Amino acid sequence: MFSSTTPITTMTLASLCGLVLFVGYLSPGKLASKRIKHYHTTARSSAMVIHNGTVYLSGQVGKINQDSQALDGDITSQTQETLAKIDKLLAEAGIDKTKIISTNIWLKDIKSDFAPMNIVWNDWVAGCGSTKGVRACVESAMARPTILVEIQVVAAL
Repeated sequence: MFSSTTPITTMTLASLCGLVLFVGYLSPGKLASKRIKHYHTTARSSAMVIHNGTVYLSGQVGKINQDSQALDGDITSQTQETLAKIDKLLAEAGIDKTKIISTNIWLKDIKSDFAPMNIVWNDWVAGCGSTKGVRACVESAMARPTILVEIQVVAAL
């Protein structure tokens, strides 16, 4: 393998072994499976993905029936249900709302629903002190006519 004139040091062997292990670690499939975790995956998407110490939640909505329609409810009840789902997913990741980095909120009717949604939101984040993440809220058409609010969260582990 090596001639008697090739100097092989312990450091060279250790470096080669380390390189082989590192390349094996980075091989396709292994890196993704070790670093990206998917939760509650459906044919369309995952409810939660964890990667590199960050928790990503898909857009969450209130209670849905078997036909994927939001159950009737006003903005207050739908916001409460949505935030309860977010609490549950964050707990599954081993964290809580104090770890939220960013929140995106979509309202079907921002003119009538912004104030009552904020009452529920403010109550929900009241215990977070100064650890509240950034937040954006916009008006948007929803995927289903009875959905009034959708909330997406990114948080740190």
